[in-house]
Parts: sequence; structure tokens; C-alpha cells
Amino acid sequence: MNKGWAVIINPQSRSGATKKKASIIKRLLNSEKIDFSYYKTRCAGDEINIVEMAVEEGFRKFICVGGDGTIQKIIAGIQIQKVCDPKKIVVAIVPLGTGNDWAKSIGVPLNIKRAIKKIKEGKTKKRDLGVVVIKDKRKIKKRHFISYSGVGFDAFMLNRLRPYKWLGKYAYLACSIANFWFYKNTKVWIKGEELSLSKSVFLCGVGVSKYTGGGMQIIKNPAGNNGLLNLTVAHDFTKIDIIKNFFNLFNGSIFNDPKVLTVVSSKIKIVPKSGSLTCHGDGEIFGSGNLTFFVLKEQITHIC
Repeated sequence: MNKGWAVIINPQSRSGATKKKASIIKRLLNSEKIDFSYYKTRCAGDEINIVEMAVEEGFRKFICVGGDGTIQKIIAGIQIQKVCDPKKIVVAIVPLGTGNDWAKSIGVPLNIKRAIKKIKEGKTKKRDLGVVVIKDKRKIKKRHFISYSGVGFDAFMLNRLRPYKWLGKYAYLACSIANFWFYKNTKVWIKGEELSLSKSVFLCGVGVSKYTGGGMQIIKNPAGNNGLLNLTVAHDFTKIDIIKNFFNLFNGSIFNDPKVLTVVSSKIKIVPKSGSLTCHGDGEIFGSGNLTFFVLKEQITHIC
């Protein structure tokens, strides 16, 4: 049974600015004669419960109104539900987040009206989904990421990001500038199919998409649909190295530094030399422990 689109809106996205756009989005969906039902999240993680409920009710198409965190949770909910093959569920996004990294990576317009036009056109593509398994002494946890996951400076920064959210797309940049001086490199073991490294890392990121952190370009030339992870390791950075490369994180020139390594692998393990690693993904802290990354090839069907 065709139930149309389930529209899931996060009214707190972009520091609450998204809720002011709700009536405009409903009007544009109606003007395009897009059949939809409307769901509003009330707390973090509510997206997963809404997806599971909607799939049970017969929905096979979802529109995310929000940012990277909202679409990541919607896609995670699609993977968790047990009713149908996740690959048969279509997702679309009306990007209204702080960074909108996933929308930029897959070529979705940031303009609301144009994004909804894309939904009406209905053209789809397949895209890989990243997975990280986090193992500590007490439990094993699995999390999905749509763009990027990793450890180091960006995870450190996320723990300090909230006071800067009101700056919108400049939040990550402002937080980075304000806090980089307090960060210390993290010593880790990194293992891939043809890789074994022991490094003191500024950041160590695994990605399937180009953008993260509100426009940072830390992943080099990801295909997004070849079943492979792209690993970037920035190691042994001094404070001078950080200052020298700061804006290179945003313009894609970071890969020119000899202290930055890039590798492609289908599976990657990152283990701390002492203590545990805090792992983040798609703008959210996932947890701490030993990390194993892999890919679900062409797992996401999305409007493009």
C-alpha cells in the first residue's frame, strides 16, 4: 500500500529556527501535490521511534526536515526496523541544519523550494552507509554514520560546540578557533587491510562523504558507493601546524601537508594506546572504546 511520504521535522534543528519554516514547507509540499503525513520530533532520538512506527504503518518514503543529526537518526531507524529491506526505503532531505554536510555531499540544494522540487522529480541514487562498532569493557555498541566518523580534535570540539550553535553555519568554525589551543594529540593504533600505524593523531577520520563539521573537507575523494572507507590521519601536529592548516580543513588543502595520510580500506580498526577513545559521527558523540569501522554498500536509497 502506498502511504505517500512521512515527513519528519526536527523543530530544534538550527537552534530552533527550523520550526519557523514548518508552515512554508507544508505549503510547498501541497503546491507540488506531494502526498504526506507530518511527524514532529520532541526529543533527541525520537526520529528512530517515529521511523519504526511509520514503517509498520506502511510508509516506505521519508522526508527529513532538519540537519545532519536528524537525517542520520532517520537512516539509523530505517536500518533498525524489521518490517522490510532498508534498501527499499527512500529518504529525502529538506536541509535546515547547522552544517547540512550530507545534503551538500549528495548534491541536494540548500534552498527549500528547490529541494522540494527534487523530491517531486523522484530521481534516486544508492549510497553507502558507514558503521562503527564501539567496544568497551562492559558492552558493544553499533552506530551508523552517513558522512563521517572519527576521533581526535573534531570529537573534542563537539563536546564544546553547544554555546556556539546560535552562529549557524559558522558555529563549527568559531568553536574550532576558540578551542584548538586546549587540545592534545591522541596516541592510537590504526589497522586496515594493508595498513598498520602507530601515531599521535590530531584527528583520525573515517568517511563515506566529502563534508563534515559544517563544511570541513577532511575526506579525500570519497566515492560514496564503492563499499570502501576513506581514512584520513593528521598526525604529530604541533600548535603551529594547527594554525598553519586551520583553514585548509575547510578548503580541502589539508591533504597537501606531509603529516596528513590518506588510505582507502573496507575495514579499519582504531585502538587507543591507553584509556579509551571518544568517537563521534555526523555531529554527535557516539561513545568511547575500541573502534571498528566498516561499510554497508549502497545501503541508502536517496532522492538526488
